[in-house]
Amino acid sequence: MDYNELKAKMHEAKSELKPFERLQKYFAGEEVDHIPYNLLAVNEALCEIYGYTTSQMDNDFEILAEVVERGIQDSYTDGVGIGLGLRTLGAAMGTTLHYPDHGIDNVVKHILQDYDDWDKMIDPDPYNNKILTPMLEKAAKLKERFPGLMITTSVTGPISTAIAILPVEKVLRDSRKNPEKLKELIALGVDNSLRWVEAFTKEIGPAPASIADPVTCTDILSDKQFEVFSLPELKRLALGMKEITGFKPALHICGHTKGFWSYFKELEISSFSVDNCEDLAETREALGDTITIVGNVPPVDVLRNGSIDDVINSVKDCIRKGATSSKGYILSSGCQVPIGTPKENLEAYLYALRKYGQGAKIGALPKGLKD
Repeated sequence: MDYNELKAKMHEAKSELKPFERLQKYFAGEEVDHIPYNLLAVNEALCEIYGYTTSQMDNDFEILAEVVERGIQDSYTDGVGIGLGLRTLGAAMGTTLHYPDHGIDNVVKHILQDYDDWDKMIDPDPYNNKILTPMLEKAAKLKERFPGLMITTSVTGPISTAIAILPVEKVLRDSRKNPEKLKELIALGVDNSLRWVEAFTKEIGPAPASIADPVTCTDILSDKQFEVFSLPELKRLALGMKEITGFKPALHICGHTKGFWSYFKELEISSFSVDNCEDLAETREALGDTITIVGNVPPVDVLRNGSIDDVINSVKDCIRKGATSSKGYILSSGCQVPIGTPKENLEAYLYALRKYGQGAKIGALPKGLKD
């Protein structure tokens, strides 16, 4: 299918419900217009589609507001999140980051090189920190600009936060050589993540929040490292977020996670967003009776680099694999939508989910796949 054909067919597949209304009805067991969906961390890709750089969006509130408004109008997103990125808390505690014009931040120098540097760490008080305070102010401005919009937040998981403070190779080393000090560092990160969620909820209002934890995968952690260092603090983080916001948080982990799936049932989470390197049908079988499954159209191979037909076929395949989850299924990208994703592929994503996800009901294949 070429782009002109797609544009013509877009008129045949429309949304009838607002996103929040769709979710409410779907999880109440009612049939809805089409399968619920999202696109993970799509604003960076959208800002470049709309003619701006990520740097401009980060530093100019009016550009951010335009990206948010246009993203909602184009149905790519239904809100906005102002949260802690993978390295944000590390930066708030003193890690030096580089912020490119196009793309996401990267570490220049970690605040901790060893534990002798402990006292060099900065207190990440959300109300008095050069990184966090402007973020809180930006969220307040968004709330004022878009009074009907849900402003959400997010944090980074325990081990992923730790490697924004101390280099990853030293974190992994200390899981063997200095486990107690590493546990102290990980716990400090969780404490400060919860401080952020508490301040955000107080100033902006209670809303569902999320956790991203790319290091907690079997590509990096052994079973023992996960059980000893990640799981206890991930439990504490999820429970703490639930107690603060009133909502169980969503969890996204990049990479292979199959070896840890049984543990996720112990977490106070609402959903698990699975990377596209794992099979969605297997995820549904393992976790679909406990939590909502989210995923997992490949963001790079399909959304950015694939054809319109690749996107349509991938969406169709994901819906087929995920839709019968008894606790519900939300279509999504397998990870963050990358910069450089063409607008026509995002439109193909919307077309396919509306067509093949039409007539969705929790626990069942949509009518769009049966027709």
